[in-house]
Amino acid sequence: MTNGSWDLYRLFFVVAEAGSVNRAAAMLGMSQPTLSRRIGDLERSLGAPLFFRTPSGVRLTQEGEELFSSASAVHATFQSFQREFRGRMAARSSLLKISATEGLTRHWLIPRVPQLRRRFPGLSIHVDASVQQQSLAESDLDFVIRIGDPGELDLVGRRVGEVGFGIFAGASYLARRQPPASLRDLCDHDLVGGAVGASGFKSLRANESAFQRVWEGAVAAAGTRVHPRAAQHAAVAEGLGLSFLATPFAEAEGLIRVLPNEGIFVDLWLLRRRESDLRPLTRAVGRYLEQELAASQAWLAGRPEGTPPVTAVAAGR
Repeated sequence: MTNGSWDLYRLFFVVAEAGSVNRAAAMLGMSQPTLSRRIGDLERSLGAPLFFRTPSGVRLTQEGEELFSSASAVHATFQSFQREFRGRMAARSSLLKISATEGLTRHWLIPRVPQLRRRFPGLSIHVDASVQQQSLAESDLDFVIRIGDPGELDLVGRRVGEVGFGIFAGASYLARRQPPASLRDLCDHDLVGGAVGASGFKSLRANESAFQRVWEGAVAAAGTRVHPRAAQHAAVAEGLGLSFLATPFAEAEGLIRVLPNEGIFVDLWLLRRRESDLRPLTRAVGRYLEQELAASQAWLAGRPEGTPPVTAVAAGR
């Protein structure tokens, strides 16, 4: 079989069923001369005539009859395959797979799931809340919302804002300890965190790098190591000490910021694979996510004028 021969057999089948090259060309959306030339290519490839040309159309030769009989079974099988495959494609195309950190998932993404379902009827949503950077290709993800380094170079997307980070304590801790007055006081406090602390963030400003160095030095001597960061929230809420946390998520959980003028702002990215743009629903959901992230910028950065995400969803934006 020569290259492109499957398409030639498909064209043959349409002409045979239509009984006319002109009618078949109209059905296929191609010109009559082009279709005649393609049928001629198939006849030369097989070394046999397939049609008698008549004033009223075409009629199958004996070889054409035999080919049509065989092609009918193949054509029916292919049509059945197409219907089945379209059904499977429709199921995947109505599924949104998205990965975000646990804090983003809990405090920003989950509150928007009802709104997503209302705006996009039939949409199914799979959320992977993980502190690890998920691979879009290996996990077949549609979107990843990342804080900090955007990671994979083959992803497309945009910076959609920034997330503020600061030092937080629980009410019970501050009930028995005076809050630190400066970064130098951190060494006199119980700190909750890990050896990485604020590391891993890219493109820090000079004052942010200085803050990072102080925090890293203080937390290196801390007596409590807790991973992942979501567990640090729980540890701080229990009054175990101070921790370096994302401002919007810590405040949403009722934690109290100390040293409010000290902290870091980290880029927030909405990323996807270019191939995902072939799914119309994914493109539409992507626009919705971009709009919602843009509307949430003040809240994500931890600025006072920020609007909590639940309010934004309730307002039906």
